[in-house]
Amino acid sequence: MTFAASLALPRRLTLEPIARKIEQFRAARAKHSKYLALLDELQNMSNRDWDDIGLSRLNAHEIARQTVYGR
Repeated sequence: MTFAASLALPRRLTLEPIARKIEQFRAARAKHSKYLALLDELQNMSNRDWDDIGLSRLNAHEIARQTVYGR
């Protein structure tokens, strides 16, 4: 049983994967906050403003999503 000693060694716990997930969550939350702020701004535009730019108020969600997330 020469390998039994090597199997009993404790594994090192690294916090890098957890820190990476936390950073991804923070970045996603920041993007979502930007999306909500832009959407609020677009929804506060008057119908005349929408007519001036040649778009419909129904496009507000799509415009905000494409602007923030780029999809």
